[in-house]
Amino acid sequence: MDSTEKKIERMVRAGGEGKVWFPSDFFECGSEKAVSKALQRLVADEVLMRMVRGLYCSPTESKWGMGKLPAGSDEVIKAYAEKDGFRIGPCPGDAQNALGLSDQVVMNPVFTTDGPSRRIPYAKGARPIVLYHVPPRIFNFRSRIVMLTVIALNDIGKDHLWEFELDRMETIYKGVPYEEIRDDLRNTPSWIRNIILGFYGKDDRKN
Repeated sequence: MDSTEKKIERMVRAGGEGKVWFPSDFFECGSEKAVSKALQRLVADEVLMRMVRGLYCSPTESKWGMGKLPAGSDEVIKAYAEKDGFRIGPCPGDAQNALGLSDQVVMNPVFTTDGPSRRIPYAKGARPIVLYHVPPRIFNFRSRIVMLTVIALNDIGKDHLWEFELDRMETIYKGVPYEEIRDDLRNTPSWIRNIILGFYGKDDRKN
């Protein structure tokens, strides 16, 4: 019969490099105490890397001779989202950057979520992942461009939009068929819906 350590090692190697693991992922491999001891041994053998308490990853071998690297914030938050059952999306800064409304790149790991707002430590010396709650309907849009628009404009505000920002957005929307976003418009705030309709000549975007 395989030991707890062997069972966990087999799962880890099958998961591939960069995969994030929680101790609860191995509940079928043995008791909580046995799993904890097995994880300690696998970390010592460099099969796993301990990021922070209760968070592990399969390290990735650096292509530039930097040794074994931990998983990044994107991989970590995706794992938490799957484990805890919440959805994640771009923060306003990322949404504005994607729409050409800002040239600033968000350096810190910040995401919107339909779950609770919170901070998630994920690596020693790194700033925690920041999640902040937005209405769940944000994540029900079929069109990513509409989702980005709602996140970005809600943050900027109706009275703080510049004409050049609207022009940049209009250029993007010209490449998106109206039929692809029509159903999503029912669930956008009315002032944002009017702006989008204006891009298609269906309303006065200044109203």
